[in-house]
Amino acid sequence: MVETTIRWFRRRLAPPLPAKVTKRLDISPAPSTRLLILQPTPFCNLDCDYCYLPERDNRSRMALHTVQQVAQRLLDDGLAGEQLTVVWHAGEPLAMPVEFYDQAFQTIEQLLGRVTRVTHAMQTNATLIDARWCHLFKQHAVRVGVSVDGPAELHDRHRRTRSGKVSHARVMQGVQQLRERGIDFHAIAVVTRHSLAHADAFFDFFVDHGIHDVGCNFDEAEGGHLRSSLAGAEPAHAAFLDRLLQRSVEHRSRVVVRELASAWQLVAAPLPTYAWRGRQWPDNPQVMPLALISVAWNGDFSTFSPELLGQRSAEFGDFVLGNVADSGYVAALQSPVMQRLWPAVAAGIEACECRCAYFAYCGGGAPANKWFENADLASTETLYCRSMVQRPFDAVLGRLERERETA
Repeated sequence: MVETTIRWFRRRLAPPLPAKVTKRLDISPAPSTRLLILQPTPFCNLDCDYCYLPERDNRSRMALHTVQQVAQRLLDDGLAGEQLTVVWHAGEPLAMPVEFYDQAFQTIEQLLGRVTRVTHAMQTNATLIDARWCHLFKQHAVRVGVSVDGPAELHDRHRRTRSGKVSHARVMQGVQQLRERGIDFHAIAVVTRHSLAHADAFFDFFVDHGIHDVGCNFDEAEGGHLRSSLAGAEPAHAAFLDRLLQRSVEHRSRVVVRELASAWQLVAAPLPTYAWRGRQWPDNPQVMPLALISVAWNGDFSTFSPELLGQRSAEFGDFVLGNVADSGYVAALQSPVMQRLWPAVAAGIEACECRCAYFAYCGGGAPANKWFENADLASTETLYCRSMVQRPFDAVLGRLERERETA
């Protein structure tokens, strides 16, 4: 969910920051915060075998005072542009009480509503959805994402409860609750090696259940999940994408696969650009300081790829730049961790530009995947790049070429 949401915002260049920030980053227009990713709790009631989160059995909860500090720091630093999406993620957000969000949403609106348009989004496994949650979603126009990996035989291989029970039926009960109350939602499906041989069953599941908007998060090596099941299966992955594209065209886009839709858009119009070091670069908020801010339940925060927060490394510690109780986000640009982190990410951008033919359509990749796969933020290509950017782009280009040849 987080990566898919990030791509939604790649096409919007943010308004400028105060001059002191622009000068410090040497980026113009300097990135305002487009996506604020809040972890209300690290706990999750499921135990998916491909999850990257290191503390999903931790039942700690974000305090409302921390929510207030998160928003106040954004306001004080002048980081809010015209629009801000707050994503409640990284754990199961519905493990928190409904009342927490009623108060948290009001707190954020009171502080930031006069300077930016705030939208809330939640990515949920849907197993806890009931009438009270649906009321909250409708009352606050929350954008809901449901994690479901397709039909039960695919989903239940990986997404089980802590006692080892299957979860698909409970997810679909939650989906039914949303449907009965007319609440729109999108789906995020993790695609593993086993999914690749079942492209039609995968696609048909979403057609049959009237789910029109599907994001494919291809199995990634991140955090505690050390190896992607797609490693060594990349030709099968290409065939899977080709089949999804064919089915989508045949069904006149009744099911929109976001990775393919994004590729279509990029073929029509490349990414917008920003100025950095006297040149123009493709816009990618994952490599722009403070464009994305991730905040853990205890107020620790980081930037760049959300998946980095809380992970351990010898060079960058736990990637934490500060805590909202102690300092602001702009001040954290001078923290010792950031002084090492930003040059490494910047070197990775320049390395990608030198070596990757897809750079204009990506803008420097995802630092988290460079770190987890290559153990080097200054590195370039990853399996994630090939799965999420290159092959969807190639699938769309291949179809366009075939259509031109037969026209």
